[in-house]
Amino acid sequence: MAKADVLARVRADLAAGHTHVAVQRLRTLLAVLPNDLEVRALLTSVYRQTGNPVEAGRWGFLTDEVRESELTAYAKANPDPWQRLRLLHFDGDPVGLSDAAAQRLVQLAEEAEKSGAPSRWVGSYRAPGKSRGVALPCLFTTIVLLVALALVGIGAWKVMAYLLA
Repeated sequence: MAKADVLARVRADLAAGHTHVAVQRLRTLLAVLPNDLEVRALLTSVYRQTGNPVEAGRWGFLTDEVRESELTAYAKANPDPWQRLRLLHFDGDPVGLSDAAAQRLVQLAEEAEKSGAPSRWVGSYRAPGKSRGVALPCLFTTIVLLVALALVGIGAWKVMAYLLA
C-alpha cells in the first residue's frame, strides 16, 4: 500500500476519532519508512492529541513541531542517552533535517558518546523466583483441610447413627 493511501486512511481514522488505529498505521508506516519526517510529524500530533508527551517527544525529536516540554518528558522517561538514540529509529542522513533537529540529534549523539558505551545485559532471562516463604500458606492450607476432614467425619458419624437408630 502506498504512503499516500496509508496517510489518507490515517486522516479518516482521526476524523472518526480512532486514534489508536491511526497510531498503529503510522507506526507500521514508520517501520517501513523510518526516516520520513512527514509521518513522524503526524504521529507526533496524534500523540499530542492523546496526551502522551513522552511519545510525542520521541517521534517529534527530529521535527520542527516538537515542543520543549515533550523533549523533556522524553528525556525524563528515557534517561540513558543511548536508549533515547536507539528509540528514535532514525538511520538517515541528518543533512535532510532542519538545523534545530540536526543540532538536537548531534547533541544527543555527543551525549551518548560521553556517557560511554551502552551497558550489556549479563543477567538471566528467567523471571526471578518468589521471595516470600511458603510455611504460612502451607500451614493455613493444612489447618483448613483438617477442619474440613473433621466436619466430614462428624457428618458421616451422624448419618450412620441416624441410619442405624
